[in-house]
Amino acid sequence: MHIFGRTMSRRDLEARVGSLDQVGGVAELTYDTGRARGVRVLQLCTGPLSVDIIADRALDIAHARYLGVPFVWQSANDIAAPAYYDARGDEWLRSFFGGWLTTCGLSNFGPAGGDAWGDFGLHGRIDNTPAQGVCAATRWEGERCILEVAGTVWETKALSTRLVLRRRWWSELGSATLHLEDRVSNEGATRAPHMMLYHCNAGFPLVDATTRVYASCGAITARDAPAAAGLPEWDRGGEPQRGFAEQVFILEPRAARDGKALGAIVNADLLGGEGLGFEVAFDPAALPAMFTWRKLGFGDYVMSLEPANTPAIEGRAYAAAHNMLPFLEPGEERIYALEFTSLTGDALRDSIATIQSANATAAAAR
Repeated sequence: MHIFGRTMSRRDLEARVGSLDQVGGVAELTYDTGRARGVRVLQLCTGPLSVDIIADRALDIAHARYLGVPFVWQSANDIAAPAYYDARGDEWLRSFFGGWLTTCGLSNFGPAGGDAWGDFGLHGRIDNTPAQGVCAATRWEGERCILEVAGTVWETKALSTRLVLRRRWWSELGSATLHLEDRVSNEGATRAPHMMLYHCNAGFPLVDATTRVYASCGAITARDAPAAAGLPEWDRGGEPQRGFAEQVFILEPRAARDGKALGAIVNADLLGGEGLGFEVAFDPAALPAMFTWRKLGFGDYVMSLEPANTPAIEGRAYAAAHNMLPFLEPGEERIYALEFTSLTGDALRDSIATIQSANATAAAAR
């Protein structure tokens, strides 16, 4: 393994530490203050990368640091227990913590509304649902020390839908990458709408005037008039502005590396010019859309990458009306695999180059 600038064997490492917790591992904790009181958290640390995986919020990631530097956006809400969730309208925003991952779904994302399957709030229920059967493990596989967190999250309604998310995070000691495997299944008796969006949020110091967004994609379109006005700068950060109207852009992802589409948010000026950023990699066949969110407001100073299983950012009613609504048949399962990688130095430059090369190749082929 490569850790703290050194290549070491398992034997080398074990000779130098009494416990692996000295250099990394998974710690199981409980918050004990404010609205977060009682919320379970698993702190996974690979050495260079440290994240808080919130067991009582669908195993989403609230806080993240790379090389000691925080790089994700944290909303004014911070962590709230599931009891504070309000499904009405846009009240989801009262418990939205931001973080490296907020999952939207499982049956809808986008604005609140109502349709033949019932009423629904902004971005769905799953992020505010506790996981069951949560387990954490640290184990050796040869010379690799694997760190793992897994659990199951249910989205159910009596006499109606029964969707299940089986989620597994894993990484290894010394790594800058977190792997996510989601298995979403319909364990009910009827066909069910299934909309899934991965809301991956960058914040200060990663977000600043020199921030750039890169994505292996085709067409880029604006969601609405404010986004259309910002389309020339869709991929750029900026200074915080009072009254900044959020901008959402709709991208058509395409494969760039090993069959996976890539999105990256980077700031080349950080860490003494080595830069800092993160990359999200995913299968564009499973997640055929990606949105970017640009919200450069005072306090609400955030840029996001958002892979999704449908381009219908306008919500479930819109998706159904335009034949864009995914469904899960009884017994059907969908698998989503994503990689979340923190970037600096050569890894950051390689990510940018890979995305630019994929886009240039696609443009030349047209």
